[in-house]
Amino acid sequence: MLEAADIILIHQLLGRYGHTIDHRQWDAFAALFVPEASIDYRGGTGVVVRTDRDSIVEWFKSVNHPPAHHVTNIVADDSADPHGLVAVHSKFMAPFTRDDHVPKRLYGGDYHDVVTKTADGWKFVSKQCIPRWNLAIQVDDDVAEHRRTF
Repeated sequence: MLEAADIILIHQLLGRYGHTIDHRQWDAFAALFVPEASIDYRGGTGVVVRTDRDSIVEWFKSVNHPPAHHVTNIVADDSADPHGLVAVHSKFMAPFTRDDHVPKRLYGGDYHDVVTKTADGWKFVSKQCIPRWNLAIQVDDDVAEHRRTF
């Protein structure tokens, strides 16, 4: 059974995932994954699968990311063995509001992750991103730039 401290550290892992992408901190991003990690990302362009940490990081560097990644409703399997694999489910929302994002939109869905505790803390073993909704938005050009999400 997971201890409360492990659950908090798993939440921190998911939070760091969004922050490191937002700040393009690719070394810190890589450190969130075990070397043999995998991702399964589905989107408008189909399914993207990468099967090791270096491939994951290289793919993320090439993507036209939104300016912010918000991860919410994080639920870790608290009955899991803390020395084994732990399933974690969460929701995400990402605002695509940069000038090169056409159309401007809010995009969201589910993350299904498997994490494990290592000597260096909790890490992703696998990450699956399932898009659930995409909402085109009208950006008011009269809104001061500092009030937009960039």
